[in-house]
Amino acid sequence: MNIVEKLDLAIKLKETGTTDGFYAVPYKNGTLQKQTYMTNDEWLAFLTAMPEAARREYSKGDGDELKEKNGRPPKMASYGSSSRMIFNLSGKKEGFHFEKQLPTTVGGTANLDGFYENADRFVFVEAKCHEPYSAKKNVVSTCYAKLYEYINERMADNINIQTEMSKCGRYMNVEYYADGKKLEHFDMKQMICHLLGIATGIIKGTIDRKQTDFIYLLYDPTELEIEPKAKAEIDKIYKITCVECNRIDFAELFRVMLEFLSVTKFKDALSSEEMDDTILKFAFILASQDYYKTFLQQI
Repeated sequence: MNIVEKLDLAIKLKETGTTDGFYAVPYKNGTLQKQTYMTNDEWLAFLTAMPEAARREYSKGDGDELKEKNGRPPKMASYGSSSRMIFNLSGKKEGFHFEKQLPTTVGGTANLDGFYENADRFVFVEAKCHEPYSAKKNVVSTCYAKLYEYINERMADNINIQTEMSKCGRYMNVEYYADGKKLEHFDMKQMICHLLGIATGIIKGTIDRKQTDFIYLLYDPTELEIEPKAKAEIDKIYKITCVECNRIDFAELFRVMLEFLSVTKFKDALSSEEMDDTILKFAFILASQDYYKTFLQQI
C-alpha cells in the first residue's frame, strides 16, 4: 500500500471511526473492491443529498467526478478526493459554485475547484487533498513556451522554468524552480494556468476588477492516525508543499500574466494604473481545511 492509499485510509478512519468497508465496482469479468472509497451505499446517499445545482456543475466539469470508469469508482467517492473535501467544506455556503471553467487564451481551459462572488470580492479556490503525495508529470504544450520565457525574463529573481522539447516537438518536459529550489510537490503548471484564466477574465471584463482572493486549500494531515513511517513521510511532504508555496511571489506572477496577455493577445488592454490597481486587489492565501472554514464563514 502506497502513502496515498495510507493517507486516504487515515482520513476515512478519522471521519468514520473505521477503515472497514469498500466500494465494489464491476470490471471485466469480475468485481474490484476499493477500500479507500466510500461504500456503494454511502456514495449513493452522498450523491442523493448533493444539491441538484452542484451535481450539474460536477457533471459539466472535465474531472469525471461522479461516474465509475474503467474499473474505478467515482473519483469523488475517494476519502482523499479534493473535490469531496471542498464540497464538504463549501456546499452549504449560499452562492458557492464548483468546477469553475475559465478560458486561458494561451491554451486550454483553467478548471478551478471552487468559485464564490459577493458585492465586494471574487474568491477562486483550488483544492488539494491527496494530490501532493503522488508524482507529477510536468509535460506542457509548446503553446506555453513564449509565456514561460516571459516569466523567466520578468521574474528572474524568484522563478525559473526549465524546459526541454519532446522528440515529437509538440510538448515540453518542464521543471519549475522558486528561489533556486526545485518545486517537487506544488503544482506550478496548474497554478500558472489558473492565473491565466483569471487574468483573461479581467482583461475581457467577465471578471470585475474588485478584490480577488485565490485560496489554495491544502489538506493538513498532521493530526491523522497513520503508522509512523508513512506519517513521517506524509507530514514531510505536506510541510515541503507549504514551503514551496510560500516561496512564490504570486502577486508578481499574476502581474506577469496580465502583462503577457496585454502584450501578446490584447493590445494595451490595461493601463499601468489599472494594472497596479488590479494587483493591489489580488491576494493569494494558503489555507488548511480548518482555516478555510473560518474564512468562508467570514465572507
